[in-house]
Amino acid sequence: MSPVDRGRFWTIPNMLSLSRPALLPVWWALMASSNRTLWWWAGGLILYGIVSDVLDGYIARRFDMRSEWGKILDPMGDKLAAGVVGIFCVVHRELPLAAFLLTVGRDLFLVIAGWIILKRGHVVPASLNVGRFAALVWGIALLVSAFDWQPYARYFVWPAVAFYLVAGIVYVIGRHRMISPDSSTTPAA
Repeated sequence: MSPVDRGRFWTIPNMLSLSRPALLPVWWALMASSNRTLWWWAGGLILYGIVSDVLDGYIARRFDMRSEWGKILDPMGDKLAAGVVGIFCVVHRELPLAAFLLTVGRDLFLVIAGWIILKRGHVVPASLNVGRFAALVWGIALLVSAFDWQPYARYFVWPAVAFYLVAGIVYVIGRHRMISPDSSTTPAA
């Protein structure tokens, strides 16, 4: 990627990534309503979030709109959305605070580790497939909780948290060589 590509910000994929967190207050208001009909609209916003998340990556690769900003904005938007939905579920549903704090702690740790890798290697580490799948499983657990589908939410939350934590450990082990002093110039795999 050329230096110009690394600094591109105003791209279609980045705008899609930014649109998802911008809609979170609307989602919260719809879900907090006692009118369950409004939950369908909130479900539509979730569907938009999923489709736009897939589209931003596809557009970035297909039309060569990849950027270092995109590597940061997309996962950070996803983490912000998961955080907001998690807080909503702790406040308005039966999501255990401990489950939420474990996942947020894992994400915070990975953000700090990614920042260290970026500073030492000048490369934003890419996510791994196991991490993407774990995020999907955690996202499903949050949605089941948000839409109050009991008892399934209670049964699904802790296995999802465990898988999410294991995926974080796999990521750290797989990226450990990037923060080692002897391999500070090794690019992300």
